[in-house]
Order: sequence, then C-alpha cells, then structure tokens
Amino acid sequence: MKKYFFYIIIFLCFSCEKVIDIDTDYSNERLIIDATVFKKLNEKFATATVKVSTTAPFFSENNTEINNAEVFIKTQKGNVNLNYNIEKKYYSNTIDFSDFKEDYEISINYDGQSYFSSEKLIKIPPIESVTFGNRKSLNSDEVELLVTFTDPKGVGDYYLWKFGPFGIDNKYDYLVSRDLYIDGNQFTFSFFIDKTKYFNYDEYVNIEISGLTDEGYNYLNILTAQAGAQNGRPFSTASSVIKGNIINQTNPNKYPLGYFRVSEFDYFRLSKKDAPVGFFD
Repeated sequence: MKKYFFYIIIFLCFSCEKVIDIDTDYSNERLIIDATVFKKLNEKFATATVKVSTTAPFFSENNTEINNAEVFIKTQKGNVNLNYNIEKKYYSNTIDFSDFKEDYEISINYDGQSYFSSEKLIKIPPIESVTFGNRKSLNSDEVELLVTFTDPKGVGDYYLWKFGPFGIDNKYDYLVSRDLYIDGNQFTFSFFIDKTKYFNYDEYVNIEISGLTDEGYNYLNILTAQAGAQNGRPFSTASSVIKGNIINQTNPNKYPLGYFRVSEFDYFRLSKKDAPVGFFD
C-alpha cells in the first residue's frame, strides 16, 4: 500500500458531474428539509435528525421552523416516527441498524403535501490521526492541522469533512472531497484553522468525516462554492436555490429544498494541549 502526503488545503477532484437544477426565483416560499441519519462508526444505533422549515432564499438565517409535520423513517422493522424537540427545533429519534438494509426512506407530511426520499447507507474509513503541523500561514492567527486516513480500495468514495469547536454547529467549516487520486491508499492532508475562532469556545477542535453519494458530492460542491465568500460554510445563505434529492409526491413542481443523507461518521478531538510547546504563543 502506498502512502501519500500532500501539503494542500483542499483536495477537491472533479470528474463528470451530473446536472443539478438551480432555481433563482425566491418569490415563492418553499419547504426546506435538512435530514440526516448518522451512525457512529462500529456502532449499531444511529440518530435521525430532520429540520423542517420554510424560507426564501435557501438556508437563510430567517428560517421559520415547522413543528407540526409528520416525519418518519422506514427501516427493516417498520416505520420510526421522529418527535419534535422544542428546544433544538428539529425532529429526531434513534434508528436501530442491527438489521442492516440497503435503502432507507424518509417521508414527511405537511400542509396536505407528502415529501419523500430514499438513500443508501454510506460507509466511511476511520480517522487515524490528527496532529498540529509546523507550516506557517500568511495569516498569523491560522495554524495547520494534518489529518490522516486510509481510503478503501476500488469503492469510489466521496467525503464531507467538518472542522470546528465541538458541539457548535454554526462555527464549523466544511470540505467536500473524493478519492480520485488516493484510492486505496493512506493519505494525509493539510487544513488551516483560525485558532482565535476555533479555540475561543473550547480547548478542543473537532474533526469529523462522513460519507456522500456522488449526487450528494455534486450538490455540496455547488453549495460550498456558493458559500466561498461566507467562510466556506455551505449552510449559510446561498446566492441561488439548489434542488436536492427530496421530492414532493403530491405536487412535483413544488419540490422542497434540502437533502437527505444516510451515512456512517467518525470524529477526532484534538486538544490544544497536544500542540508543541510555544505553538500558540
């Protein structure tokens, strides 16, 4: 097995990409469904989280949360109803993955409309290590992280990486990648973080990997490209509306925004104390 080490910040690799519909008309209010089923690597239970809101434009900070929708996930053992959490403003429940099935389906009923999507569980490799690097940035507030993992051979993997203070979602930075040039090899990549931002909330920085389908990869590539001027956060206000993988079964022309993902995930927490002496001076 070859081992690759790259001093690059972003290793996005583009090939033939599928067409994704983009709608720039914000005049009509649309439903937004941000749905995930995430299973920690090597564990059999997953957490389903679904946020339902209405807004224009997509992922605006002025979203109006919907708390009276019917939301459920279809599993091998039947339908699992998701309950609304008033404090966190999303629907959630635990999904049993002990009886693995190929496809997972989500159904949402709201205001006389039925919404549906189906996704496969995407498996991911573990994060092997994260360390502080010694390269300097032109920005004195930035420090280097070196992330190492081994890509499975011959699968054709797509990944979403998250970097940020543990448990503070709106402070995360995102990176989408694929294994076009690293298939089947151990790989280390470099990512610079703002130490004043990341370590202002916690003594740790959280690095998370989850999987994407090829369609999800293309979708998030467009979303992160649009968010480039907004610190790389794809879930900020976008300049156009991107159609995801959720359909409106009642009225197909009134499709919702957002995406449904089912994936394993792994994370690594790097402590500020793991840095070399004088690193943050």
